[in-house]
Amino acid sequence: MLPVTAGPSPLIAFDDLLDLERSRAFHEGRQALGLSSMESLLEALRAAGHLLRPPGLCVHVAGSEGKTSVTELIAAGLRAAGRSTGTYTSPHLRDARERLRIDGAFPPDAALRRAVEAVRTAWQGLEPGPSWFEAMTATAAALFSDGGADAAVWETGLGGRLDATRCLPAELCVITSISLEHTAILGDTLAAVAREKAGILRPGRPAVVGAGVPEEAREQLIAEAERLGCPVHAVSSVTRDAEPAALNQAIARCAVEALVEHGLLADLPEERLSAALEACTVEGRADRRGDVLFDGAHTVAAIEALVRRRAGGAAGPVVFGATSGRDALAMARALRPGAAPLILTRSPGVRGVDPGPLAEALADDGPEQTHGSTQIGQVLIEADPQRALERAGVHAPAGSEILVTGSLHLIGLLLPPSGADA
Repeated sequence: MLPVTAGPSPLIAFDDLLDLERSRAFHEGRQALGLSSMESLLEALRAAGHLLRPPGLCVHVAGSEGKTSVTELIAAGLRAAGRSTGTYTSPHLRDARERLRIDGAFPPDAALRRAVEAVRTAWQGLEPGPSWFEAMTATAAALFSDGGADAAVWETGLGGRLDATRCLPAELCVITSISLEHTAILGDTLAAVAREKAGILRPGRPAVVGAGVPEEAREQLIAEAERLGCPVHAVSSVTRDAEPAALNQAIARCAVEALVEHGLLADLPEERLSAALEACTVEGRADRRGDVLFDGAHTVAAIEALVRRRAGGAAGPVVFGATSGRDALAMARALRPGAAPLILTRSPGVRGVDPGPLAEALADDGPEQTHGSTQIGQVLIEADPQRALERAGVHAPAGSEILVTGSLHLIGLLLPPSGADA
């Protein structure tokens, strides 16, 4: 398995902790969730004199798709309003510090070391000790407190009700979308997933519900919001079938406007907010580098939306790798009709889905089709992701685009450095 923390970073101190994010047992529903360990860790930090000045404005984001993009977009809006803003996101692509940005940049090394040491000291004697994600969440809380930032946007790791981020403060909660994902943990119906996501709602605090939420799930979210007395702001400026970028920008805009409406943020001129949202980009999401499109779609709904966006263009190679806990077969089936060819690889880490059985299952669906000189739907296996991308280059027809998708861990491995965090 790849190390959790890449490069020289104080976060290496957490590498020996249990990493549920990369645990197959956890994603198969064989490991219990709970908040007691996170609550104990935060209480120990407070008792030691930390977390005494948390960011004055906090936003909590959950959802099946678009969480990271919406988190970054809301943060861009807050910065445009003059707020120094911390973002806590997951997963990271190359460097764990990506999860802990302040005003879009890695935190100062000295400040990060202080936060890490505070967390390490706080968990001494705690039983059970924290997981890697809990330690990272506590680090974000410590880093953004005590003057590190005057606003924060937390992205939920998984679900909502029992996610470690639920223990952090929030004046506004945002649910971007609902689709079937992590069904072994969150449930196998849209209503069940929605109930878990609705667990982030705070009594009396405003909530934003994205346009990408199906009616069955929306009913659950609205019912829980009403029970808790949460004013609901439903995104209505776009429809559910809009482009992901438009969906995400609409959610972020609605969130910033809700903060202003409820007196939590000073009024922000429309032109300034629009410029901030338009300028915000997120690595690994619809990220085009030359003739390769890197897109971290990793749910069936996100893959199907990606396929619809690419319909009508020249068929090209698709490099696909998924992780356990996802419906890899359904995603591969959605990609295959527009792939020339579909190259199955293995996403890095123990959760990477074996491409062999996946190819066997696809073989039962029938052969590829030939359109002129282009074979569409051909399935190849290349377990090594780097070689899979190289093979895609060999197979790419003139004028076509290579697509890499299925897992953010795969994207992180193959995406060229941007230079922004060098």
